[in-house]
Amino acid sequence: MALNVLSHNIMHIIIAVLAGVLFIVSLLTYLRTKRNKFMFICGAFLVFSIKETILAINIIASGTDPLMMFTHFLDLVILTLFALGIFK
Repeated sequence: MALNVLSHNIMHIIIAVLAGVLFIVSLLTYLRTKRNKFMFICGAFLVFSIKETILAINIIASGTDPLMMFTHFLDLVILTLFALGIFK
């Protein structure tokens, strides 16, 4: 059980960091190109990173349930696909 909680906490940290990296990459792209679509993408990744940071702090402090673990796994998959799309 403790390993499950630890992996859940680590998943939140990974998601928050990945969203933060994607925010920085999209911000640099926006500053270079000045295309509005990158500004919206940048904003989305910033909000996602903030959300995950808040969730990570809350879950580390108060715990979680199994269904939440699955939804965070899906968040990680979504961000990974975005990262692959941006970096390729």
